[in-house]
Amino acid sequence: MYVKKILISILSVTSLIACSNGSSGGSNSGTSEKFDYPASQYTNVSNTYFGTTIADPYQWMESTNSPETLAWVNQQNVFTDNYIHNLPEYNIVAGSLAALSQGSKSLKSDVQKDFVRVGDKYYYMNVREVDNTIPEFNNGINNKISTDNIIYVADDRNQNGKVFLDLNKTGILKGSVSVQQFDVIKNSQESIIYTIIKTQDTNLDLGTITVLDNLNNNAIIKTINNIYGMFTTYESGFFYVQPQEVTDIYTSSYNSQTIYYYQINTRPVTIFEAGSEIGTVNLEPQLYNDMLYFSTGYANGSNRIYSFNPSNLNNSAKIFLSGDIPASFDIVNESSDGTFFVKTNQGAVQKRWVIVNPNTPDSSNWVNVVPPNPESVIANSMTSCGNYYYVEILVNGASKLYRYDKTIPASNPVEIDGFPGLGALASEGQYKPACDKNNVLTYMYSNLVTPNELYSYDPATQEEGVGQGTASIPDFNPADYEMKELFVPSTDGVQVSIFIGYKKGLQLNGNNPTLIYVYGGFDASTLPEFNQNATLLMKNGGIYVVAQVRGGGEYGTAWYNAGRMLNKQNTYNDVAAVANYLIDNGYTNPAKLALSGASNGGLTTAATALQNPDLFKVVFPAVGVLDLLRYQLFTVGFGWYPDYGYSTNLEQFYNLMTFSPLQNVQHIAYPTMLVQTGTEDGRVPPLHSYKFAATMQNTAIGDNPYLLRSYFGAGHNLLSQYYVDMWTLFFNETKTTIQP
Repeated sequence: MYVKKILISILSVTSLIACSNGSSGGSNSGTSEKFDYPASQYTNVSNTYFGTTIADPYQWMESTNSPETLAWVNQQNVFTDNYIHNLPEYNIVAGSLAALSQGSKSLKSDVQKDFVRVGDKYYYMNVREVDNTIPEFNNGINNKISTDNIIYVADDRNQNGKVFLDLNKTGILKGSVSVQQFDVIKNSQESIIYTIIKTQDTNLDLGTITVLDNLNNNAIIKTINNIYGMFTTYESGFFYVQPQEVTDIYTSSYNSQTIYYYQINTRPVTIFEAGSEIGTVNLEPQLYNDMLYFSTGYANGSNRIYSFNPSNLNNSAKIFLSGDIPASFDIVNESSDGTFFVKTNQGAVQKRWVIVNPNTPDSSNWVNVVPPNPESVIANSMTSCGNYYYVEILVNGASKLYRYDKTIPASNPVEIDGFPGLGALASEGQYKPACDKNNVLTYMYSNLVTPNELYSYDPATQEEGVGQGTASIPDFNPADYEMKELFVPSTDGVQVSIFIGYKKGLQLNGNNPTLIYVYGGFDASTLPEFNQNATLLMKNGGIYVVAQVRGGGEYGTAWYNAGRMLNKQNTYNDVAAVANYLIDNGYTNPAKLALSGASNGGLTTAATALQNPDLFKVVFPAVGVLDLLRYQLFTVGFGWYPDYGYSTNLEQFYNLMTFSPLQNVQHIAYPTMLVQTGTEDGRVPPLHSYKFAATMQNTAIGDNPYLLRSYFGAGHNLLSQYYVDMWTLFFNETKTTIQP
């Protein structure tokens, strides 16, 4: 077994005074004799936790936009570009990925209309969905973009309207700022019309609300900054969420959020304040039947749904849904009779769908739409269509589609026979399951070797068919490739599912270039869906692997709990077990094996590589959470407590010290590493990558390069250049010949 695990002993934490080889102020230019890295200013800054002093010599990089930090980032980019762009594989990879992108045929339609109805008028914007070039960085926001930034008004939904408001002429759209939401309201006398616009930099989680007086030359009468989530209109005003004490939108914590109601030309009224004891916050308010609902989360992984009657702004919010710890609730939508569809793990560790009557929300009155099943996990997608509910259920980590009869409470599910097979159902965006006027269901399916296919299902005939077509990828014939699922025993015997895609005829000679993609956190499911950029690997004889490790949501709440907080080490043990399995069973060897992950997956990648330096040839931690002692101080980091814990808790501090990447770099050789980030990432600030890369360059030794590439203007969604740099280094390091 190829494994050399490195762990810091709990007993030795008190002696960990520095995480770099420098011992005094000055500049380090790297410990490797082979690479002359740009100098990194080393300072004597340290932090003390429970009597233990931990050096933090690059804490100055937390000022991500300071002249000193930006100068250092520029130097790092020059160094990395000089290295990667001069590799013989670079031009071939760049050309191949460009051809792949330009020649791919998407299934997405060009233009849709987003409507807002006010009285007898329909206001709309023409929008199109963004084809996310890098799906693993999808942050769930800004997935639609206006085609012309114009609001139109029409008398009918099917009518092409006339221009109501040209936002290009308002001065609120600058740089990478785009329209995220709009609404139109009237004042209490219904004589004056106002337009509310939510704009947001595509890289950030905070936006701006602007109120325009449409009968006064569209004058801006109110601007509210630092808005978290979407607003909700009510009568002649709107509810919104705003974190307190934000001084730097790129690094300040978004904790202590408050819900306000703003009535035009009055002062905002406080509706609800979330104190710092709340670990996660999803306060985005939603209005159902003139009642406001919002969610708060807590450190134990639970959340509560609150309700608020806005007819009297002096009312207090009341708990609407709560349960045994840890219980989670997600109101998905409202049915025609005013009841709610709710996904919950209350009374069902594998989750279930229930109907909740807002007048009698106690759990004893819930009606099971989709009852719990110990053999499967209820996934994100549930669609009401005609006489049926269609529900995505995960079985062994892959999607299946089931039909439930509305007329029979808690009816037995009927599996859709024509479902294409082992793979993933699209559960978000334009091609999540949808119902047409004839009660025919449409949905999109893919797997590691099958591009997106759009299917239809008619319950009247129970016939399944390919609907609007199949996405096409240049020089990639799915019939030449195959995918299979394997189950790998982890260090404690727990079975971990992996999906592998490769070209038919693969020889298990132990010499195949292989990349493992991981995430492993936040109860999120990593499904075997198509990634067109991975076709470059498979077309050149490689193996693409998706690993479903603990901490994710593929096997329910218990699977998530087994990979979070004090159990977080299980995540990294699972990844190492997958790597060892692939090596021991002839798929690859350490000189041909790479590991990749983004965001929490960037943490998974870095932590696993540091603990198992002999398992991988090259690793790619992207936009990673890499300083687990201080992550909660920045932007939305406070909300990650349920997964990691805080360094302000004694037991959690010692636990974090065993795997936090920044504090676990040692004076040994590691695999080649390309740390990638966006300079304007508002989700996981680039300071994590900056400090970690500086530590790697000035502490680790060996002949492998430890590189940092920061993409200017990019946020949590990195630019397409990410893939060019990544695959160039992959093919070079694994000594894999790439065909032009």
